[in-house]
Amino acid sequence: MGDRNLGAVSRRFDGGITMTGSAGIGTLSGMCRFRSDDPDNFAATMISVDLGSVRVNRLRSTAVIGIREQDQIGDVMSGYLAVACVRSGSVVLEQNRGLHTVRAGDVVCVDFGRGLVLDIAEDTELVFVYLPRAAVLARFFDPGRLAGAVLSNSVVGAALAGVLDPLTTAGAAVDDVALVEHAVVDLALAVLREVCPVDATPDATGGLRSRVYEYIERHFTDPTLSVERVAAGVNVSTRYLHKLMEPELESVYGLIRRRRVRCGIDLLGDPACSELSIGQIARRSGFAGLSQFGRAVRDLTGQAPREIRRRSFGRP
Repeated sequence: MGDRNLGAVSRRFDGGITMTGSAGIGTLSGMCRFRSDDPDNFAATMISVDLGSVRVNRLRSTAVIGIREQDQIGDVMSGYLAVACVRSGSVVLEQNRGLHTVRAGDVVCVDFGRGLVLDIAEDTELVFVYLPRAAVLARFFDPGRLAGAVLSNSVVGAALAGVLDPLTTAGAAVDDVALVEHAVVDLALAVLREVCPVDATPDATGGLRSRVYEYIERHFTDPTLSVERVAAGVNVSTRYLHKLMEPELESVYGLIRRRRVRCGIDLLGDPACSELSIGQIARRSGFAGLSQFGRAVRDLTGQAPREIRRRSFGRP
């Protein structure tokens, strides 16, 4: 996480972004594909904050429906499991073969590694905390049990929302991002623990799966990292590794590639890296070359690296 943790909160959309009409729905359609029954009168605002490895979005919107379909699984967002605090209005979440109604004051878990339907009611406000999947698995949580789980009347949920509210106010800043990041992560994990208590003795496969994520996290910037090396790093055969990761709905190669893309996107939008060429960013992210980086970014985001950089800095 480096020096970025010593400064003020970094903001993907400084002061927030306003989205209106059909074009606004298109802008919002990143984590899901959104649609509205009244697109001409659609309006939403979003403030997005990066706290080291954790991302926080505050979204206020008119009625809109977001659908995350199977062909999106494996994109950059698939690396996150979100804890969403409903601050006003209501949401109906369809995920994990269940329909879940979430009201103001409730907290809901949303797994972006799986398909979902998010039906947001008129004048609803949500605050999402996006936790890296590796951080969730490292604590032996089962994402399959978390997806769509709702927590009501929770002291820990209220505490999390209370911390997030000032952070997602335009102009908010903190002196030490690392401390705030740890506080947000700890509270979010405490919410997950209320939803899905962790066994005192986690099963062996869950622990081994966590080690796979941790190994990828430590080595993804090495362009020579391969599936075979990951298997050797956690002391299993390649064949067993593939079987082990089947519940995660993505191949080991896909996990490595997506983690590199996520790193590259962060660097493309980081003012401290604005003087780096896209080729240099590709190499820092673990890609062997510019063409490989460009192809992976387009596959997972639908945009070229240059487009992402231009939009990050507000350039036409």
